[in-house]
Amino acid sequence: MNLTDLARVRDKDLAGEASAPEARTLMHAIMSEEREPVATARPRPKARRRLVVSFAAGLSLATAAAVAVIVPAMRSGSTISVTPSVSATAEPTARQILLAAAVAMEKAPASGDYWHTAGVTRWMLTDPTRSYVLEEGRSGELWLAKRTDLRSWRIRQDLGVKPATPQDEAAWRAAGAPTSWRYPKNMKTENLFAVPFGPLEAAAGERTAERLYGKWKGTAGDLAGESMTWEEVRAIPSEPDKLRSYLEEHITRRLTADAGYDVAEATWYLLVQACEDIISRLPASPEVRASAYRILASLPGIQAEGEMTDPLGRRGQALSYQEEIEPGLFTQVRIVVEPSTGLLLAQVRTNTTKLANGRQAELRVSTSYQAIGWTDERPQLPAHRG
Repeated sequence: MNLTDLARVRDKDLAGEASAPEARTLMHAIMSEEREPVATARPRPKARRRLVVSFAAGLSLATAAAVAVIVPAMRSGSTISVTPSVSATAEPTARQILLAAAVAMEKAPASGDYWHTAGVTRWMLTDPTRSYVLEEGRSGELWLAKRTDLRSWRIRQDLGVKPATPQDEAAWRAAGAPTSWRYPKNMKTENLFAVPFGPLEAAAGERTAERLYGKWKGTAGDLAGESMTWEEVRAIPSEPDKLRSYLEEHITRRLTADAGYDVAEATWYLLVQACEDIISRLPASPEVRASAYRILASLPGIQAEGEMTDPLGRRGQALSYQEEIEPGLFTQVRIVVEPSTGLLLAQVRTNTTKLANGRQAELRVSTSYQAIGWTDERPQLPAHRG
């Protein structure tokens, strides 16, 4: 494939029109013919009133209320340009990875009896004395049915709590190897992702299923923190430019409803979050989900980090960006993508905190996606049902 043919494939891909043969060769071609673009820096945000957006849909009720992401003050930017070269050894750029995933996503199933999402969420927090780091986990599935003769279900299981690392396990044993933890209401939360409102238990819980009734039965998922009906999801535009305008209008309505937030500075982050919601959880068409990838490919500030193993041991391409959760305090966000299928494998957020003995400890919150898409299969329901 020469440079002229390559440019033709990229142009068609950006418009969402790449053919199947072109899609199969796109990733290898752009990796061998493009080089890493010059970084486009986002302006350093100024301190503003912070917006809290929940991202922990799979967490326990005790913890979910306390886990939040602080929206950084970031601005929208222009498309990153890519300069052709003849390097055959360069790692793929973020733009290349996202565009390849967009092409693959267009071939995903467009319908089925159930919209099925499943995954494992794990998050780290300190023990109540801040002497060591714990890791808590939960698995969750959603089976959303549009047909009135089918039932919609949520299936969950608490996976228990354990020391996060061997070093933390040693400190846990020195503290008497407790199997439950209770947190004071006035515990300081500096640099922590979460402080639970209720006690934590080391033992895993029972797998349970809950049938969705009422408003949950007619809900197709969330977009940037707002519930969406099936009709609203079907009305989402599929063209990249129209989808971006739609999302920015959606974001603006949300922000202007909360006095004190700077709309322009929060738009970049919320646009990224909205695209990730479409890709990872919303039953939108394959064309809409592909366009969400193309919007991400057009944004500055997202960097490729090469191949990475996600928390479930699967290999994918890692992309990263930063959030400023407090003035001068940044959280790193990584997403792991499988470009050949268009599937989002995982999202990992990393922060650091200081323990009581002065040790700098890493805290992570991760969601690993095991299923995202339409299926004609039926849920395997546990005996315990709500």
